[in-house]
Amino acid sequence: MVKIKNMKSYYIWVCAALLLTACDKTELTDPEFDVRVEKAVYKLGDTVKFNFSGYADYLTLYSGETGKKYENRERTRADGTVKLQVNLFLRNVSSQKSLSLLATNDLNPLRDSADVVDAKWTDITDRLTRLPTANTTSGVDAGLLDLTDLKHATKPLFLAWKFKSPNNPTGVQTRWTVTVFTMTNNLPDGTVMALGTVTTFGWKAISVKNKAYAWITTGGLFTNAPAINSGDTENWAVSAPIYPDAILRDYPVSIKDISNVMPLTYQYIYTARGKYKVTFIGSNSRSNDSKTIRKEFEITIE
Repeated sequence: MVKIKNMKSYYIWVCAALLLTACDKTELTDPEFDVRVEKAVYKLGDTVKFNFSGYADYLTLYSGETGKKYENRERTRADGTVKLQVNLFLRNVSSQKSLSLLATNDLNPLRDSADVVDAKWTDITDRLTRLPTANTTSGVDAGLLDLTDLKHATKPLFLAWKFKSPNNPTGVQTRWTVTVFTMTNNLPDGTVMALGTVTTFGWKAISVKNKAYAWITTGGLFTNAPAINSGDTENWAVSAPIYPDAILRDYPVSIKDISNVMPLTYQYIYTARGKYKVTFIGSNSRSNDSKTIRKEFEITIE
């Protein structure tokens, strides 16, 4: 707290504060900078050199590559085609129809046993067009599934494996191993967004019958083949909620901040051929206010 000794000191203090405030406000100006490139077409592996003039407190670059596009800076969802690749390893065949793949948009994320059994599931097993029916020596391609129709605008997607097999009095029951479970969101521009693999979907084992032989969800995903004459079995492995259209927003590369001298040039190397919309954002900022300018152009990498 400032202690004011007399009126003269008070007026000096007030005037100084007003002067500082006025200076702070007048210092915020529109950034004045320009950027030029030496040519519009480059060979793959060439160094693209951007030449700057003028000044901006902050300078960032959206290169136009996947994950670095200005138009996607606020995007958090991307509508695409959802694909799921499944490979399965089958042993001890005793019931060829013991495995089902199910989907729902209506499930409590806690995935309690009662909720799982009572949920309205869609059976999509028939989309596994190459589901093995005999013992295999390793994981085999069971199908590339299109799950686009299972998306919901406001609800997550849950997937579940259900193993249901009758008691076998003469041998162990069938054992299934899910060796590949890879989901992607394929965007119209050709971008492929990874959504998860067999070890990243947060599987939860749910036992309905024969709890001793629940799904194994650590170190892989497979049924724990019930022993001879161990009773009927019904066990589930249910995924955590999946948001197929969720996507991270795009971010720029930072070239300078207010503490740095304005560079004269910046060099960048593209790693893939194509046409790129390059966007530079220059901004000046003071306190809670800022002013920006955008410079855009297109370059081609052959």
